[in-house]
Amino acid sequence: MARHLNTLFNRPLLPAILAGLTTFVLMMMLAWSGIAFEAHRDLQKRTSGLFSIWLANIDGGNRLYAELEALPTQDCSTEHLNQLNTIVYNDNHITNIWFFPDGDTRTTCASSFGGFDPAFDFGPPEITSLFSDGREAWYRTPFRGVAGVDDVTLIKKNRYAVSFYRTGSLPETTDGLLYISDTQDPDAELFHMAGNRGLLKQSRDSLGPVFGHVYAHACGDGPVRLCYLTMIHAGKVMRDNDSLIAIFTVFSLITGILVSQRLRRIVRQRNSPAGRIRRAIRNGGRGFEPHFQPFVTLNTMTCEGCEVLARFEDAQGKLFPDEFIAIIQEQGLTWEFTEIIIAKALQDLTPLLAGRPGFKVGVNFFQVDLDDERIQTVIKSPVFETATQANISLSCEILETGIGTGTSIAKSLEYLRSIGCQIAIDDFGTGYSNLAQIKALNPDVVKIDKMFIDDLGTTTESARGVFVHAILGIADAHAMKVCAEGVESAEQLASLRTRNVDYAQGYYFARPMPIRDFALYLLEQTLKDRMPAEGRLPKLKQAAAI
Repeated sequence: MARHLNTLFNRPLLPAILAGLTTFVLMMMLAWSGIAFEAHRDLQKRTSGLFSIWLANIDGGNRLYAELEALPTQDCSTEHLNQLNTIVYNDNHITNIWFFPDGDTRTTCASSFGGFDPAFDFGPPEITSLFSDGREAWYRTPFRGVAGVDDVTLIKKNRYAVSFYRTGSLPETTDGLLYISDTQDPDAELFHMAGNRGLLKQSRDSLGPVFGHVYAHACGDGPVRLCYLTMIHAGKVMRDNDSLIAIFTVFSLITGILVSQRLRRIVRQRNSPAGRIRRAIRNGGRGFEPHFQPFVTLNTMTCEGCEVLARFEDAQGKLFPDEFIAIIQEQGLTWEFTEIIIAKALQDLTPLLAGRPGFKVGVNFFQVDLDDERIQTVIKSPVFETATQANISLSCEILETGIGTGTSIAKSLEYLRSIGCQIAIDDFGTGYSNLAQIKALNPDVVKIDKMFIDDLGTTTESARGVFVHAILGIADAHAMKVCAEGVESAEQLASLRTRNVDYAQGYYFARPMPIRDFALYLLEQTLKDRMPAEGRLPKLKQAAAI
């Protein structure tokens, strides 16, 4: 299941679509955040500004009450009412002045309504602790003293009460609340004055303007505070900024498409064969596994060594050697790859070969890693010390086609030989090297290419078969061992043994196999070696009694 999901998300289209959608959503969220915070800032500014005007009007009552108490006439006469009307006319914030002759809750006249007969009793004031100077307040109190007036709001001190204009308004707000709150808990409503009672709880539960409606809060000072809470619905903010949102939507969509296309290219590159191989080597060779193909000594028909061949498979599937070898060369990762394969092979083989000292392990080297400027890096690798400690005979196999026209790599091969490596020329006969070049390299083993082995054992021996005779002669003259590659039939094996070829490998003996199968192969070889040629196995002797 995990591998299926990994493969699914490594497809270019799916992550590209997800990245594009994510980019679009994030950019729209950023755009909306900017719009919402700007709307909150603007609403807070206007709410605070309007509320400051209201507080200034109320605070101005201190001067007004003193002026009223200083009036020469203190009754409901026409002269007194005219004086009150003059004050209302001169002060744009006042709508009405009420007269309470006894300073209690009964009013006998008002500047706008004239006298009341009988006097109108407002009853106990609704708010008594709003002001520290003894002022009392009635808010939206029912009033039946004048036809057409349903309720009034007034603030009283001593014998006079004043009704103020609630100067200004915020018509663009969706909802509002005017209430009185204690300083210890500004979100607790002590007295509801006007507006939506549930708005305070909505504001407390809000996650902010980005994820909900836009709120603004303004409160006065003092032990008991008058507060004003306003709200604009998120939908209204969107409608008010529809042009800006449309611009951001187009911009975010274009950006999301560009990100999607870019990520799709990245994923394609990442999941291309080159990207997969580069990532595998960067991650310590994850996906690469060594396979082992044994070669046998034809004199004794026993396995005395193996060639290490790399195989690759990751979440996207397998890549064959002819694919990933070319990529490794193009990416300049030849030694990194070779070192990883040697290290993995030694890790697999070391416990298996504890009883087989001198077991030969052949590894293909790239010619570029044998150049003068790179050979010092190669020979300093810890894998050679690891092989020596494990008593494994490491063999550097180099293609004949990699020798080139000169003998410049001879010195590099001598470096490898000096640290315990054997030297083998692989696929001999397929290149254009001459005898002098081979002699200069002084290899320990020459491996004859499969195409020269195919015709051996047939009734009519071709020119390729004749070439094997020449190779054997060259090898014998220069004390080189010969290994035949690609042996696939008993006839080929018989022909090679009559020619005194030293080693052979091919499908006739075994295909390249992972370490678990190679371990079973060696176990089978060991059991065959220990089986008696004739007769039965000897009986086990019974242990003597103690």
